[in-house]
Amino acid sequence: MRLSDVDLEVGETYTSDGLQSAFDRGLTGRGIEICYDSDDRRYLRLFARGDGPYADSLSGDEFTYVGEGQSGDQELKAGNRYLAEAKTAPLPIFFFYKPTNADAWEYRGPVEVLDYERVRRGGRRVFEFTLTYHTKDRVDQSSHASDISPPRRAETTRSRVIRDTQMSTQLKEEYRCECQVCGDVRQQSPGDKYAEAHHIRPLGSPHDGPDARSNLIVVCPNHHADFDYGMLSVDPDTGRIAHAYDNAVDGTTLNTRQDHEIDTEHLRYHNHEIADF
Repeated sequence: MRLSDVDLEVGETYTSDGLQSAFDRGLTGRGIEICYDSDDRRYLRLFARGDGPYADSLSGDEFTYVGEGQSGDQELKAGNRYLAEAKTAPLPIFFFYKPTNADAWEYRGPVEVLDYERVRRGGRRVFEFTLTYHTKDRVDQSSHASDISPPRRAETTRSRVIRDTQMSTQLKEEYRCECQVCGDVRQQSPGDKYAEAHHIRPLGSPHDGPDARSNLIVVCPNHHADFDYGMLSVDPDTGRIAHAYDNAVDGTTLNTRQDHEIDTEHLRYHNHEIADF
């Protein structure tokens, strides 16, 4: 699935199967989902529920979205970190809302991050993100939940890092789309293998990782997400994998071709700045 192929209509509702069909990936159960398209372009999916635990304030042209993490102080890691980085390094963000007692998710439109801050709420510290819609479409208030006002019209300038997709495609071919973590090969269709290329040190601000072969590994979608959420790390000296909860890969060794030299400094950066266990 390429982002340019995503065809969603503001105000329409989507079941889990509908979201799977639209994005070629199912739900993870997280409020902030880190996703990639077939060109390895990152995007986010945000989910808020009328009966959710965060009491998001969703009214007005600008609205508040509380970060993920239901217990203890929230940290600027995983989905929170990627959403915060979108303030200065914009990326596609799709926002979905499920009213209380509803069975499907309503697509509210693409949003962008205006600001964020860490505040004290209910005896703990959480991140509050100020979001706004940047679509020219408007939600008809007569037929939709009253807690979200029509989006304002605004012209915005967006930028993104240009990736060398040919380099990542070649690397996937060299590994025959086998995940370097688990060895799994996914199928995009009956005759089409699928894998994703992960930048060990993320591109763009504030990480400024290079779009280089030495900063890339080939992974399945699940372990791509685990890297992003900080659930997985690789020892830069031995290649030994550590996983926060998956015993099937914890303690195994990253599969690396002899002609694919990974820069150990990128692994050290990931382990220090992103790994969360």
